[in-house]
Amino acid sequence: MKNVRQLVQIAVCLALLGACSTTYEPHLALPAKEVTRSIDANVEVHPFVASDDLVSGHSAYGVRADDYVNKPPSELTQALTREVIAELSGRRVFRKVSTYDPTSDFILTGRIERFFEHNRRKAWTLIPGVTDKAASLFGANPYTANGEVQIAMTLRKPTGEVVGSYVGHSDFNEDYTPNSEWHPGDRLNRALAEAVAQIREEMLADSNLPKTRILPPLAPDQTSR
Repeated sequence: MKNVRQLVQIAVCLALLGACSTTYEPHLALPAKEVTRSIDANVEVHPFVASDDLVSGHSAYGVRADDYVNKPPSELTQALTREVIAELSGRRVFRKVSTYDPTSDFILTGRIERFFEHNRRKAWTLIPGVTDKAASLFGANPYTANGEVQIAMTLRKPTGEVVGSYVGHSDFNEDYTPNSEWHPGDRLNRALAEAVAQIREEMLADSNLPKTRILPPLAPDQTSR
């Protein structure tokens, strides 16, 4: 009975800990840029996949930070797929982006190779008596964060023939002092945007893909003419 009570107490503690944690949510916002061309094709996006190391837990997948938890690998990969679809569509990278199109010109697949952010205190902050406030007096950042994003995307014809493969990569290693505007996961989202922006540029530079010119939207005073 004693062992049972201990197990129950541990389960309750874990439940309370989970209730106080923040779940990392990926968010993709490509860097602002005036785009004058679009790829003149309808694209059907298939669910992205994560590398075996990410799925098995051999490599970090998501955010490692105090009071933060991650979605299961399959759910995180699904969330990343949704973000990419929304941004490629919203930024008019292709004529049309969807998850099902029987008349699509290309099929887009993706593979997540690296995707993590690790936030932690520096070793010297663990010395008794050292506080974040004391560190700030000396202009020292008490935290450090490093991470990496690497994504590969492939465009194929409906027949399966590969049209082009593209890779985006971004990493970071930064010292910082916590504030209310930057949170764990924000640097990872920034790296995600940089990696996908690289892929966008590679696609727009690919001579195998048909392009069309994007006309800028009319100014408000011209829409009524």
